[in-house]
Amino acid sequence: MPPLPPNIMQGRWLRWWLTLSFAVMFSGTFLFNSRIGLLNVLDVLFFLPSLTLLTRAIVSGDYRLMASPLLVPLYLLLGWALLSMAWADEPNTSRTVRGVVQIVVMVGIFRWLHMYFRNTFRQAMANGALCAMVVGFMVIISYYTTQPLSSPLFSEPANLIFRLPSLDPSMALMAMVAPTFILVAQGLDEGANGKGARRLVGAAVGIVFIGLVSLPLGLMSLLLIVAWIVARSPRHWLAIIPVLAALYLMVQGSSDVALSKYFLNPLVGTGLNQENLNGVVAHHADKLEVLAHPRNIFLLLVHNLGLIGLILFIASWASPIAGLIQRQEFWKGGNAYTIAALPGLCMAFAAGSYLIAPFHASWLSLWLPLALLCARLCERPSAQPALR
Repeated sequence: MPPLPPNIMQGRWLRWWLTLSFAVMFSGTFLFNSRIGLLNVLDVLFFLPSLTLLTRAIVSGDYRLMASPLLVPLYLLLGWALLSMAWADEPNTSRTVRGVVQIVVMVGIFRWLHMYFRNTFRQAMANGALCAMVVGFMVIISYYTTQPLSSPLFSEPANLIFRLPSLDPSMALMAMVAPTFILVAQGLDEGANGKGARRLVGAAVGIVFIGLVSLPLGLMSLLLIVAWIVARSPRHWLAIIPVLAALYLMVQGSSDVALSKYFLNPLVGTGLNQENLNGVVAHHADKLEVLAHPRNIFLLLVHNLGLIGLILFIASWASPIAGLIQRQEFWKGGNAYTIAALPGLCMAFAAGSYLIAPFHASWLSLWLPLALLCARLCERPSAQPALR
């Protein structure tokens, strides 16, 4: 007989743990003044228990949770990122290794949860996303009690209620992508009554929040929702119209930078090094320089990991998407797993910051949507070891 589903933390305890984890993950960017504090809380609350559960599952025989061929491009990308520190100036080894481990753990635990506790996983994501919308609404109200209504959200430092942090706009944008679109998917699946209505209201708060931070990117998000709805209709080819309009707004909402500065070593990149929201390190003309942060995930990939890293990054996303399309399951159920993929990449293009770092706001537009895509393909027949 195949191994039974793990019985640890089932039922009520599992639901509470996941709901609290997603609530902190989705809203922690707006609640914690210290990013280190948020990381430590998430490590204790989510990543360490997840690593324990994942290790137990693999030891019990579910080794294919982490050995699926669709994960190979992601592993190659993460391996290349670690290798690039060999030629990077001022690399931060501990931070990069911690980030890689967290990414692998998130991908693995999402696949485990989707396979064994699908409904609980789905409900916990929705509850966590709704918590983020409550916090986002509180931020909007508190910000505009001291700032003029014509001021974009987070454009000026402001004293927020309960001493909430006044964020960099790019962090606020990236942190709102995943919870907003998860609620859109579940709201559309549930319908406009009861739970579905609450999820759609929460999604509307998320869209308003993004629009208040950046009007072009708010309209971009709205158009991507329209594209998703149209793509599921009989005339799905019409979805290309709102997608093209969204891509135009994505470019309009992104930062203008001198592209040549980020192609100093286009093949292998300058390596992962000390970066922050204000700048990235570059070695040019035998001296170390600090360039303005590109705020564009693809430029950052070329700068840090070169064209090799860019190809591996594209392959990491293309692998699960191609698998879903091949199985004709991209539009059939599990919409909360797939809906954030394109919006996440678009937001990472327009406002992306860190590439591989421990949990950060950019995860909600980059690594979390990718982990959900990989989880969608984890079914029991393909995850269980062969019978003897």
